Amino acid sequence: MLQLYTALRDFIGPLAEILGGVIFGIALGIIGAIRRRKPSIKELFSRDVKFKDKHSQIHELLTELRLVTRSSRALIFQFHNGGIFADGSSMKRFSVTHESVSTGIQSMLLESQDVLVTRYMELVHLLEVSPYKIISVESLLDCSLRSALEINNVEYFVVSSLKYNDNLTPMGFVCCHWCDANGLDSIKQEGISEDSLEQVIEATTKNINIHLIHTNRK
Repeated sequence: MLQLYTALRDFIGPLAEILGGVIFGIALGIIGAIRRRKPSIKELFSRDVKFKDKHSQIHELLTELRLVTRSSRALIFQFHNGGIFADGSSMKRFSVTHESVSTGIQSMLLESQDVLVTRYMELVHLLEVSPYKIISVESLLDCSLRSALEINNVEYFVVSSLKYNDNLTPMGFVCCHWCDANGLDSIKQEGISEDSLEQVIEATTKNINIHLIHTNRK
């Protein structure tokens, strides 16, 4: 029995030393990797400042668009995936990522998160056929889009596409809401045509598009 114990000890001893050395080496490697990858406080602060600066610029452009068009709301919606269907295809959704609202106008930020695109196919159609065009809510057929706009007291609206660098892949869209006709009427009374206003919306949308592409880069 003593000989068996001695033999086991002589066999396990070197093996344990080897195993211990391997584990110690792996641990040192992991610690070293963590230290190498751990950003400094300065780097973290710099990233946070850059993130805020980029999104502040986008919000400023959105607010400028709202003021120039005298709309009640200006919003940016971005497309994203969220869940999968039974056939394995991804569920396309959109959410409000930026919003600028006039005083006294209710925000739509919280209620417009993770919205299924399939609920608003009329919106997708308008993005394709009538971008930058000012549309009366009354002109829409009964649909989910019309109901959502009426609930939020929208009388006129415009949608304009946002796309990635290939100019084909949809990234989202910019939307302006007029909760009464006074804003549009005041612009027309100043001699500014609807076509001119739509050109301004198009130009601002393209500028926002450039900033969003830059912001989404890592």
